[in-house]
Amino acid sequence: MRLILVLLSLALLAPASHAADKRPDVVFIIVDDLNDWLGCLGGHPDAKSPNIDAFASSGMLFSQAYCNSPQCRPSRTSLNHGVYPFRTGTYFNARSKAEKKIPTPTMQEFFADKGYRVASGGKVFHGGPGNAGDALLKRPRDPRPPKGKNNFNAMRAPNDGYALDVPDEDMGDYKVAQWAGTEWAKAGDKPLFMSVGFFRPHRPLHVPKPYFEQFPLDSIRRPAEPGGEDDWADMPEFARRLARTHAHKPLHDGLSDHEYIVANDEWDKTIRAYHASIAFVDRQIGRFLKALEKNPRGRETFVMLTSDHGWHLGEKKHWCKGAIWEQTTHIPFIVRGPGVRPGSKCAQPVSLIDVYPSLVDLAGLEIPNFLDGRSIKPQLKDPTAKRPPAISSYGEGNTSIRTERWRYIRYEDGSEELYDHRVDPDEWKNLAGDSRHAETKRRLAGFIPGDQHPGLKVQDWFNRFQN
Repeated sequence: MRLILVLLSLALLAPASHAADKRPDVVFIIVDDLNDWLGCLGGHPDAKSPNIDAFASSGMLFSQAYCNSPQCRPSRTSLNHGVYPFRTGTYFNARSKAEKKIPTPTMQEFFADKGYRVASGGKVFHGGPGNAGDALLKRPRDPRPPKGKNNFNAMRAPNDGYALDVPDEDMGDYKVAQWAGTEWAKAGDKPLFMSVGFFRPHRPLHVPKPYFEQFPLDSIRRPAEPGGEDDWADMPEFARRLARTHAHKPLHDGLSDHEYIVANDEWDKTIRAYHASIAFVDRQIGRFLKALEKNPRGRETFVMLTSDHGWHLGEKKHWCKGAIWEQTTHIPFIVRGPGVRPGSKCAQPVSLIDVYPSLVDLAGLEIPNFLDGRSIKPQLKDPTAKRPPAISSYGEGNTSIRTERWRYIRYEDGSEELYDHRVDPDEWKNLAGDSRHAETKRRLAGFIPGDQHPGLKVQDWFNRFQN
């Protein structure tokens, strides 16, 4: 009898076994500069993204997902820390002395503290995988075009597409996929948290030649334009200047990116290179998703895929990022896991600020109160469950509020834009000057942080949406 009591005591004192620890594995995939040119989102009729599309059909697609900042560093800083850009002053890739240090842990640090093995690789933060993790992989570099053929310069227009004469195996994103698959295959007693960052379709638009060949140049279709009208005619002057210069880029002998690309007949070529880059990264993501089909730790698995922001390719006479319209802010956002109905869709607005609390919630952990976002777990059960608007910031005073129906923008000079997406998905008709929509503008302006309600916490003005 004494021996039995001793054995029971030892069992109670022993660490939880693998069988007793039922926490799921969590995989977060982030793609760089990927807009909605995917088959599952219908952003372009020629999009080729079979692996991401298949992934979307295996889980829930959030069709109205948005970034909180339309540049890499502020977007990734915000989502990895779970704090809005307007709370830290981190608005641009260039650092500002006015930025606040974020004292709370990143997603990776949080999961490590909760007993997860953490693996982070590729471009997860702006500079790489971050510093927290049991396994870290810096973003591998890509081969370059032959001498004299490399047209890439970050300050120039994005007409830098080039078909590389190399196999996939030489490319950085292939290496990230292989590393991630290897890390996934490692057995162990701890649950696993992975953050995996793929670089394409970020510039330079250099990917292997076979992906370019999928999009013959004479088949390229440009984004739709308003027939016979100037899309800028009803836009504020501030918005026009922002579109021409990205607020941080020089002009090209007086020409904007769009004017330069049109003048040099590079529009179709650049669209082709972006399509090719998406097709390429889709293939690499597919390699990693294939590895996830079997869990070596015998755990359930949640997988989330998104992008840091969208990208313009001539819509509204704008290119790349650096604006707060639909094309710059709209992103893929897909979740798969136990209890998520395959092929389901949610049209409620979500944004990258919701990534951190959602992954914590899906892991069965308590959501810390320092996070600004909201878990999407209620929408996984009921896609019609209401959510607050998505908020995007591009510098202090330039804010976009996106609901299911409306996009409202107010710029730092007080000028405004208002678009009704039920009838104007391309945002061609600015309704801000129409007195019939004054109440809609007033209501949406109430969600601008600190506006009209100084001192209110984020949660306070989110709660206003529900009341």
